[in-house]
Amino acid sequence: MTRTAPAEPSTVTVREGAVPVLVIVALGAVAGIVAWTSVVGSDALWLSALGDAIRADRRIPVGVPFAAAPSGDWVNTTALGQVVFSVLHLGGSLGVVAGHVVAVTCTLWMLVSAATRRGARITGLVAALLLVLVGGAAPLLIARAQLLSLVPYAALLVLLRREHDRPSRFIWAAVPLVALWGNLHGAVLVGVAVLGCYLILSRLRRDPRTAVGVGLLSLAATCLNPGLLRAPSYYLGVFGGAAMSDDSGMWSRLSLSNPFDLLLLVAAISLGYMAFRGRRPAWEYAAVLGLGGATLVAARHGIWLLLFLSVPAALALTRRRGDAATPREPASRRVSAATALACAVGVAALLTVRAATFNAADDEASQLATATRGQVVLVAEPLAESLAAAGTTVWVSNPLDAFEHADQTAYLAFMDGDADGGARAFAGAEVVVALPGSSQERAAVTRGFTAQQRVGSYLLLRRG
Repeated sequence: MTRTAPAEPSTVTVREGAVPVLVIVALGAVAGIVAWTSVVGSDALWLSALGDAIRADRRIPVGVPFAAAPSGDWVNTTALGQVVFSVLHLGGSLGVVAGHVVAVTCTLWMLVSAATRRGARITGLVAALLLVLVGGAAPLLIARAQLLSLVPYAALLVLLRREHDRPSRFIWAAVPLVALWGNLHGAVLVGVAVLGCYLILSRLRRDPRTAVGVGLLSLAATCLNPGLLRAPSYYLGVFGGAAMSDDSGMWSRLSLSNPFDLLLLVAAISLGYMAFRGRRPAWEYAAVLGLGGATLVAARHGIWLLLFLSVPAALALTRRRGDAATPREPASRRVSAATALACAVGVAALLTVRAATFNAADDEASQLATATRGQVVLVAEPLAESLAAAGTTVWVSNPLDAFEHADQTAYLAFMDGDADGGARAFAGAEVVVALPGSSQERAAVTRGFTAQQRVGSYLLLRRG
């Protein structure tokens, strides 16, 4: 039987407490902004296309069934996430955005609740929410596969901070959480890295057997998916893919010329300054350094840094401004519930108003799919995924790492309008779909394609 060493005295007082009504209103406002402005981005609808195939055939397909380029060696580790997206997409693009709104709201609610239990008050909570929304505008306002990692990541952070304050056997819950997360999205590796910081720098000296056991089983849990022992090769394939060196894509480096990256940098520095004005546990410093480095390499990792910093930042601002010194009577559960319900109704109304816009985009994708039925289509992201979800056979699409490196490079060149670099892509396609006057149209004309049909806003170019 493992004996747990006594925990170090903690200055954190964990208490029961309801989230203040004003904070619920702030969360509702954030949800409303997400609902009103979110769009479906690249790296979203390919999951629903694969999920449709899984649900129809009751098995995981080999490779990417909606793409013509070879992909048979691809390791599919996130089939559960694909099925989730397939179910969301039953409501069209609107269904995906609605799922995104729910994921974002639940994530922020979990972190706000955790901060409230630790004594954070309105000033700190609202300030942290605002900074997370501003800094995380790109990932929070664009529905992508990343939404599948938001709730598991928040759950892990809540668990680790609770365990740091009061170590218990509940830390073993990290293992099934990692296993589930690994079946949803590849960002599980971020969670494992943060978990490792906690286990090594906080838990190991208190309870070494538990720390080592949880660490080893969590690493093994990243393989408890359809990829099994091939899962590590999948992760290595993503890091070695052509998209990682494409500064214009989703894996682009942090750039001060990008307004979203600039907002991310300002928000991260602000939250970091707030959070670390006071003393924090060693594992949090290590995690922030790691997440900060990852953000510099690929700006898409910035959301994990912002969410990590949000709780300690809210607490620090509360302590500095003395907000916690003035106790407030929490609102009754009825008032809180009524406020949350009113916010939910408002968010649903906003999504309903936007339904026509999403339906029009889905209808256009269906028309393009009908016009290109039975042909291999070369089309840029994110339309490529919309067409794949509508039943079109594309040459290459996301998941880009599923294809040979030469095909990845050619497809990225096509998206950049490079006729020579995209020669391999043009050779494999029968139809090119592009916007009039776009660089993709000009490159297609250079490679011998001519516009023969117009569907909605797009041109269909065929050879000759």
